[in-house]
Amino acid sequence: MHGPTSIGVLLRRLREETGRSQSEQADDLSERAGRAVTRNEVSRWESEKRLVTPYWQQHYANSFGVPAEVIARAVAVTKAQRRLARRAEDSSGGDSVERREFMGALAGLAASSLPGLLSSRSAGRAAVDPEVIDHFVSFRDALVSADSLLGPGDLVRSAGEQVGNIAKLYERIESGARGRLFEIGALFAEFCGWLADDLGDFAAGKGWSSRALEWAHSSGNANIAAYVLMRMSQQAQFLGERARAITLAQASIRCEAQVSSPQVRAAIHQQAAHASALDGNEHAAMTYIDRAEALSGVTAPALDPYSLASYCTPSYVSVQRAAVYGTLGNHERALTEYDHVMSQWPKSFHRERGLHLARRTAVAARAGFPEAALESGVEALRIAQDTQSHRTVRELATSTKIMQSWKAHPSVDEFIRAVRNEGDLNGHAER
Repeated sequence: MHGPTSIGVLLRRLREETGRSQSEQADDLSERAGRAVTRNEVSRWESEKRLVTPYWQQHYANSFGVPAEVIARAVAVTKAQRRLARRAEDSSGGDSVERREFMGALAGLAASSLPGLLSSRSAGRAAVDPEVIDHFVSFRDALVSADSLLGPGDLVRSAGEQVGNIAKLYERIESGARGRLFEIGALFAEFCGWLADDLGDFAAGKGWSSRALEWAHSSGNANIAAYVLMRMSQQAQFLGERARAITLAQASIRCEAQVSSPQVRAAIHQQAAHASALDGNEHAAMTYIDRAEALSGVTAPALDPYSLASYCTPSYVSVQRAAVYGTLGNHERALTEYDHVMSQWPKSFHRERGLHLARRTAVAARAGFPEAALESGVEALRIAQDTQSHRTVRELATSTKIMQSWKAHPSVDEFIRAVRNEGDLNGHAER
């Protein structure tokens, strides 16, 4: 679900929004910098063969009319993604030594990024520097990037600690910065809810989401409030709370007029499509998912400074379309949609790949294709084990119930046993 935007993706989207070619972008930068910039240089920055230095970050910000911090944060996200990718390649997801090393690096980031907060513990009730909020934002970005590759198990404690730290600052930070502190508090609480859900602790997930909604409304940020309502609808859907899922999705749609980010609007429309499918309304479901697809192709980073819904790309909406078809009972169409989008799925969204493969497994089983179900099911189970994703195991458990009639096939029986064993190990066996 989550995933801040990397610098190459951001630069390309901003350039395309302005209608410039790479050569025209090079000309614009040349004029601003007072020295020649070639199209090849622009291409290397967009392909991330070279990272944009602080000098060029400022010129890019001026070129596109966005805050310099938007460019700088995308560079930081890219660096974090590269470090995570190297660790993913060098070790298996279950390697506890590698996980401890990585979490140690995150702890170091927290200590170095929050100097004002840490020093305030010995400073009584002194005023807090508003710049501390920027450090919380950077730390959240690192945690979100880590979640995409490692899953929730090692991250939930660290994220929860930051919610506590933020809460302690509300009374001490100057009034002009309080709204923004509520914003980042809401974002951390929403992220904790996501992590809790993936670990199978749905009661905690609901609690975190409720806190996120309270803080989002307190901040006055309509983007965050609508997004949290959408997430609460997702939680209800996963728990089989049909009426609650529909009502919360409709509530998020009612907030749309105040939402500035196109991608947040895309996110709430795709969830409205799921809610309509739960209600059996195919026309409404397809209308909402088509709208989500159209919005997902419109990027405006300046309107979504926290990269709240940057993951809501056309590929993401396509995989949600497949899930909507599955809910409506059109399993063969859903399978076709899954096969198309999963062949292009980004490697950086490792845990989400497992979840969507698990959902593909269910529609393949319902469509009567045991080999297709087994193929994606085995890969989904491996990813679930790597990332400690109970959510994926639970989806696979649904598939195994459908596949019971094929147990005579040794590979199917082995798969069913493996899923059941994984559920038992995590204390969430399906009865």
